[in-house]
Amino acid sequence: MLRLRGRIAGVVLLLQQRRAAGQPARHRATEQSPVDSSGRFDEKGAWKPKLDTRTTRYDQAGKRIAGVERVFDTRIFDGNVWGLQWFTNNLSPNGLFPQYYRHVGEERVVVAAADVPAETTLLTQEFKQAKPGQPYTSPTTGAWTRPGPKLGSFTARLVDGSLVTYSWYRFIDQPSFQQYAWGEEKKAKLQEFVEKLHANWPIDRDYMAPPTRGKLVALDPALLVTSPPGLEVGYVPIVTHQEKL
Repeated sequence: MLRLRGRIAGVVLLLQQRRAAGQPARHRATEQSPVDSSGRFDEKGAWKPKLDTRTTRYDQAGKRIAGVERVFDTRIFDGNVWGLQWFTNNLSPNGLFPQYYRHVGEERVVVAAADVPAETTLLTQEFKQAKPGQPYTSPTTGAWTRPGPKLGSFTARLVDGSLVTYSWYRFIDQPSFQQYAWGEEKKAKLQEFVEKLHANWPIDRDYMAPPTRGKLVALDPALLVTSPPGLEVGYVPIVTHQEKL
């Protein structure tokens, strides 16, 4: 018998939220270099593939895991939507991946908790809880400081209890771009393009058609940060530190 458990990791991404102070910059940019496109996706140019699916095969160390398909399976729902279909079963509650398995020949077969022999002591075992790791801190040399941020540092407290520190970089000066040997002309064109986007495409516009069913995920409001005065166009927030308080 064995017991399995999985986990999902996440990343932190700050999103820029421009405020009313940025409106004058928007008008100036429009007058000097008008952007005709609204940014909305043209449905006439969209390709909508017809989704298909098949039962997923699971294995561990080369041994097939059997019985998961009795708990849930992949399915294409109305509206060409991929998802999971959970079944009524005695192996695992809806929404939970099966935890207990029995070695049967060359397979590992799902079993209900009620069928786990007491002598295995699996039912009383607990997985060790993950502990907070070392605080994330960006390097203090290289691409993080050359050219470096325009302004910072600022902080945001997230709903998970962590404190995020970030600084404002000019778009082409952000660390991830410093690995490329771009010439000044190319960097200037990219910066100009991004400034047009920031000046003409507000954050509250629908660029893709809203979903026809279901709900979009919600973001932690603290991840939406407002740019300081003068940095509304052409600058982005970059996380430099995160720690659990």
